[in-house]
This record gives sequence, C-alpha cells and structure tokens, in this order.
Amino acid sequence: MDLTSERQRPEQGQSAQALAYRYLVDEIRSGRLAGGTHVVADKVAQALGVSRMPVREAIRQLATEGFMTIRSNRGAVVTSLGRDEIAELYEMRAVLEAFAMRLVAERIDRQGLEEAEIALQRLDRARSDVDWFITAHDQFHDVLLDYCPRPRLVEEIRRIRHATEPYLRMTLRVSSTAIRNTTREHAEVIAQIRTRDPEVAEAGMREHILRIDVDELSVREQTPRGT
Repeated sequence: MDLTSERQRPEQGQSAQALAYRYLVDEIRSGRLAGGTHVVADKVAQALGVSRMPVREAIRQLATEGFMTIRSNRGAVVTSLGRDEIAELYEMRAVLEAFAMRLVAERIDRQGLEEAEIALQRLDRARSDVDWFITAHDQFHDVLLDYCPRPRLVEEIRRIRHATEPYLRMTLRVSSTAIRNTTREHAEVIAQIRTRDPEVAEAGMREHILRIDVDELSVREQTPRGT
C-alpha cells in the first residue's frame, strides 16, 4: 500500500479511527480497493502510523454502512455488489433524492440556482476526465441537497451515492456514451427545480437517476489484493 504524506497526515483534532475510516472510504470509492479485496487491519495501521484497534473500529463502522463485509473465515473484505444489488441502490436513491428535490424546489433561492448553474458548467468541462467528472457530479448534486431541510435524508442519499461510485467509475472508463448527455440531463434538473413545482422537481430527479443503465455498471471481478 502506497500512502502519500498527505494521506498519512491527520486533520487537526482527527482521531486515529476517523483517519483510518477516511482513508478506507476514499480507497473504496475510488476503486483502488475493489470488491472482494481482503483488508488487513495490521497493514493499514502500519501504513497510517496508528495502532490496530482504531483501524478495526473503522472497519466495523464500514461494515455497518455496507462498504465492507466481515467474514469469519476471511476477515474483512470490500463488499462486492451484483447487478440486482446495484439496481436496488439506484432505485432507493431515486426515491430518496426525488423526495429531497420536492423539498428543495420550495426552498432554493436565487443564489442556490446560480450555484447550480456554475456547478453545471464545471460538470460540462469535466467530461474528458473520469475523476474530475465524479467530483463535479457530486458537487452538482450537493449544491441542490444543501437546500434540503432533512439532514438524515441527505446523509443517506450521499451514502448510497458513495456505495455505487466504484461501479460508476468503471463504467465511465469503458463506455464512450456514459458521459455524453450529462450536461443536458443536469440542465433539465435545474429547469425543473426553477418551476418551483414540487411534483415536477420530484419527478425530474427520479427520472434522471433511473436513466442509469445498470447493465453498464460493470461488476467484472478484479483480482482481489490484500491491503
């Protein structure tokens, strides 16, 4: 495992468990820790310069959130999702984020809509780079979710989005069409929210999320590696 000095440096006041959690989440979301990868707490602890206990606690937390699976015979492994499981997550996100947009449409102000337009421009410029695109995509949705008055709802939406990110990344890297229509689709989302009609905003976001082709969200196994 190759950690940069930036990754090794905890933020001020950050606990060792929080450091280990942040590191493992970043590795899973980026796809560097693929589904089925065996994660060895001792190796993570050594790389981060912390003791084993906070790493184990971080792994337990990730297991409760669905990012990892703890098996009696293999220890901790990164959770690998099948097609139906990915589809279910997108269906859940569609319901939850659509409802969030119902609330957002009634509350977003002029500044919020301007920020969404800026995020849309950033998303359009990011179409040639997968990592940049993922960041810009998350920023676009987060600009809107900032106006949702239900923090637990927003937290769950983001958790689901992060859980499916590794599969989305793989698709974006192999599909020539996956990003092609992204600017148009997200522009439609803004237009629907501008109507201030909760039902229009809700239906628009639901349709946007369910447009994803789950069959293109590749679940091809990568060779698991110990970490």
